[in-house]
Amino acid sequence: MKADLVIRNARVVRHDGEFFGGVAVAGDRIVATGASDSLPDAKRTIDAQGRVLMPGLIDPHCHLGVKYPYPEDMRTETAAAASGGVTTALLYIRNLKPSYLPFYEERKALGEENSIIDFGFHFGIQREEHIAEIPEVIAKTGVRSFKCYFGYEPDNPIGIVPATDGWVYAAMRILSKVPGGVINVHCENTQIASWLKHEMIATGRQDLGAYTESRPAFCERTGCSLHLVHTSVGMGPVLAAEARAKGIHVTVETCPHYLTRTAYDPDLDMRAKISPPLRDQEEQEGLWRGILNGTVYSLGTDHVPFLPKKGEDLWTELPGVVSFPWELSLMLHFGVHQRGLPLSSLVQLNSMNPARRFGLWPRKGNIEVGFDADLVLVDLDEERTVRHTGKGTCIYEGWKLKGWPVMTIARGAVVYENGQVDASLHGRGRCLTVPR
Repeated sequence: MKADLVIRNARVVRHDGEFFGGVAVAGDRIVATGASDSLPDAKRTIDAQGRVLMPGLIDPHCHLGVKYPYPEDMRTETAAAASGGVTTALLYIRNLKPSYLPFYEERKALGEENSIIDFGFHFGIQREEHIAEIPEVIAKTGVRSFKCYFGYEPDNPIGIVPATDGWVYAAMRILSKVPGGVINVHCENTQIASWLKHEMIATGRQDLGAYTESRPAFCERTGCSLHLVHTSVGMGPVLAAEARAKGIHVTVETCPHYLTRTAYDPDLDMRAKISPPLRDQEEQEGLWRGILNGTVYSLGTDHVPFLPKKGEDLWTELPGVVSFPWELSLMLHFGVHQRGLPLSSLVQLNSMNPARRFGLWPRKGNIEVGFDADLVLVDLDEERTVRHTGKGTCIYEGWKLKGWPVMTIARGAVVYENGQVDASLHGRGRCLTVPR
């Protein structure tokens, strides 16, 4: 057998351990793993020179096509993702019309025309009709993951329709009967946050800390069978672990910005507004404890390329930052190098766990025969400075990080190497949320 691509002399890291050797790829799948001298000949052979080879990242949380045209975002932002080692992105998308079915067909087609990596969808519940439509949506689109939004007032600048408790209950009642059905919750209490926001506005404050203090950590809640997205408080993983001990299926996601930034960093201003907000050092350390002890289940960037922020009024500023190109490097620098996070644990957070949670296993998230050849080659010792030239707001500009992806392979194709994304591969990405 002659493979299309072989990577030799790599430190191959999986969720369950590591070995020294490599991987052989034919078409878009892994066909062999093992010692370098056991691998077949190939059309192209890459000498990893001892660097780390990991499964490609699955980013289960991003927002594309919100303020820029969706096809444009699917080109520019999936290229940014590929440069950061991301080989699969799951988009939270919202539709204000009564049915998701035409919307899905349009977004799937436009995504496949433009994306350089594989992608899939979570659907936001924005109307009561969306709840009644869930069984048909699952049958005709394969989407089994739905999001309810809390913490947003009706006049929020993004146009999100906040969920009611009734919506959550009704959706969960339906999804409890669906294998792999997931409710994702932005877990802040809308009424509490609204009340405190108006109190804070009356003070006239415009600093980033005022936004955080208007949405305090106690607004977040756990306790039902769901996936808690972008958790920003240290007690979130603890409460979720307590719920799991009682037999409740609840998992916790956090984001790189909550692990590396606080609302009181002196170089940040209202442009660093995120929802939920950045917290303080104590909450950050609580999240790191959850990362290290395994109570944080997965990582997501919550990448959202908004138009340039105005920096005029804290309360009407759009919330959100971009993180695709730097999530892996941030975790290598602050997690692996500074805190001793095992690389296999990072693979669990970034690859295996999101694959399992959102129905992509056993196709995605592992380096094993039969899995998609989604891989990232990492130089743990390379030091590079963050430079942002794309869309959206970056809150890491000028940071020097240790540990960077140097090559990304998505379904067998080298989409990023030598600091460049292969632009000829746009349109190669495929939608993963399809009827089963």
